[in-house]
Amino acid sequence: MAISESKRVQAIVEVLALHHVKHIVFSPGSRNAPLVISLTIDKRFECISIVDERSAGFYALGMAQQLREPVILCCTSGSASLNYSSAISEAYYQKIPLLVLTTDRPPEWIHHGEGQSINQQGIFQNITQSSYNLPIGENEDDIWMTQRSINQGINDAVVHQKPVHINIPFREPLYNTVSQSLVKVQKIEIVQPLKKLTEEQVVHYKQKLKQTDKILVLCGLNPKNDKLNYVLGEFVQNTNVVVLTETTSNLSHRKFIPCIDRVLSTIEDDTEFQPNILITIGGAIISKKIKQFLRKNDSLEHYHIENTLQITDTFKHLSEHINVAPEVFFRQIIEGEVLNTASTYQTKWHQHYQISQTNHENYLRTAEWSDLKAFDVLYNTFPESCNLQMGNSSVVRYIQLFNQISSITYNSNRGVSGIDGCSSTASGASLVNQKLTVLITGDLSFVYDINALWNNYLSSNLRIIVINNDGGGIFSIIPGPMSTKAHREFFEVGNQADIHSLVKSFNLNYYQAVNEQELEEQLAKFYNLQANNRPAVLEIKTPKDKNADVLKDYFKYLND
Repeated sequence: MAISESKRVQAIVEVLALHHVKHIVFSPGSRNAPLVISLTIDKRFECISIVDERSAGFYALGMAQQLREPVILCCTSGSASLNYSSAISEAYYQKIPLLVLTTDRPPEWIHHGEGQSINQQGIFQNITQSSYNLPIGENEDDIWMTQRSINQGINDAVVHQKPVHINIPFREPLYNTVSQSLVKVQKIEIVQPLKKLTEEQVVHYKQKLKQTDKILVLCGLNPKNDKLNYVLGEFVQNTNVVVLTETTSNLSHRKFIPCIDRVLSTIEDDTEFQPNILITIGGAIISKKIKQFLRKNDSLEHYHIENTLQITDTFKHLSEHINVAPEVFFRQIIEGEVLNTASTYQTKWHQHYQISQTNHENYLRTAEWSDLKAFDVLYNTFPESCNLQMGNSSVVRYIQLFNQISSITYNSNRGVSGIDGCSSTASGASLVNQKLTVLITGDLSFVYDINALWNNYLSSNLRIIVINNDGGGIFSIIPGPMSTKAHREFFEVGNQADIHSLVKSFNLNYYQAVNEQELEEQLAKFYNLQANNRPAVLEIKTPKDKNADVLKDYFKYLND
């Protein structure tokens, strides 16, 4: 087996193997050749090559999103590394561990006319947990520092569930090899004791929660968590507790209330529904309505529960950041005690949820063909237990209007909420997840990330649904853009690409629907794994001039 002669590379490889980091996404180049040579030949690692660095970054993010373990990104020197920044920023705010290995020119040549060279030290410092610049020498202390830094970087990524950047300079020659590694390395682990509330804290929070009639638990972005789902299900047995969930929270129970925007549309700012205590868990919240609803509550007492020291004050009333895992907090609170069985708070919320559900169903029975109607058809035909990837802007907001399906896993790039890597993320997720992966995305987002299809690793279990409403439909929904003359050219921007031709150029199966009947007919073929030994794309064309009006009419109907 021929491996790089660089002892630093040999040390990197052995430390990665000791930590069982095995998934690597390379972007082709030359400066990273020592790593490519050593890692691709080693059967302990699974390596793929994605030419477009931006797409590669989101591929790795999609893989790490599913695996919940570090995935390596590795590129050549220069501007190649900067193309990773979008995916790294998304990983940072979505709390996904990426290990970003950028290779670099020798430090003496930075700023001195050498090709493919920029100052790469700390280039991701605002969107990574930590950053390390490895030594360029090969002596004993250089090897010791290298293996120590790699150990630290892996632990940073795992403990904090955040991306970590490691910059590795190389001098030529880059391609010299030896037959075996001669370095010895040590695995360094960080042992984390379980954090939990003290007995005094448990008594304190039980008393606080028992004394209030109105507790609202708001659940944001979370991977599936059965333990959390169970203890929240026990906590909501208290009648003074309401649990609101978003699809991205991946939490469901018969007493939880989904579809927040839908329910709030029936409430009309009634102060009876404002909580005295707000408890938030998870990451980003999609609903703007709930943010506006809670921010105006000047008497709100807000606890955020998360195993991190980073304060997040989304609602401008944060009282306490409780640094434990949510499942630990709720398990300790529910143990041995019922908080409240006399409050009517939960009943009132559920009454309005039922109103919104009835009106939702009645409206959709006769809704004309539009984005909303297309999502209704899609919702009723999702394959059981699929891995659903939701595009940003209008897509994720439409899906929020439909009840959670407990067997489905919901994912979306809601850390930074950009449209730039939705297809690549879904494609990366499908590589490591055996379930059917279904991406629903918009036409602009699909074309923007078309290089997601430009590789040899697309899985046959990938299905991409493109809602083609001829441009950024979100800008016809949110207030503001429609009132300007620049709306069509600079906000919404019509899509001029032929999606059929794009899909066929990548040799993927293509389907199209332009009305409700066609969509129902095409979906049966589209999801059929036997008929599709390649990924498939379904383009759904909806009327650009009607979508916003239908949605506005829908929300008006909810409140009638």
